[in-house]
Amino acid sequence: MSSHYLGHAFDIHGGGKDLIFPHHENELAQSRAACPESNVNYWMHNGFVNRDNQKMSKSDNNFFTIRDIIEKYHPLALRFFLMRTHYRADVNYSDRQLDTASDRVFYIYQTIHDCEKALSPFREGNIKGQIPDDIRELVNKFPTNFTASMSDDLHTTAVLDDLMEPLKAINSNLKKFKHI
Repeated sequence: MSSHYLGHAFDIHGGGKDLIFPHHENELAQSRAACPESNVNYWMHNGFVNRDNQKMSKSDNNFFTIRDIIEKYHPLALRFFLMRTHYRADVNYSDRQLDTASDRVFYIYQTIHDCEKALSPFREGNIKGQIPDDIRELVNKFPTNFTASMSDDLHTTAVLDDLMEPLKAINSNLKKFKHI
């Protein structure tokens, strides 16, 4: 099926961690036997979804869908929540963690909004000398840290943690830029 839709070689093949052996090992062997040029560059296996530290299942009546979640939370809060867990680790869903993710997303967007508002009078001017060195350093090192974390097996948790430090520093210094 994969080769029918994606060709004989493709970048990423994924599935649940329960499929590593024997399913994906068998699939790889069959594909290479049928077509020697078959190749997958990256095999990625995700963890399971738990709810309040219990395996999610229909039989336990603790099952939900993404549609159920986005009726209650913004989709970006769900995305943030999922990115807080490494893709290979089990995801432990709880309303409390979704509430926290929702608050973090709001904080990020509120900071961006406050920056836009506070810095709008300076659009035409130069504020270079007015940005504290410690904040400039945090902001400037973020792309390097981002690349290092993403290159380390898509370590999105570290990226999100690293993002909060410059945002907090920016927030604490926004007052002096606010237009009165």
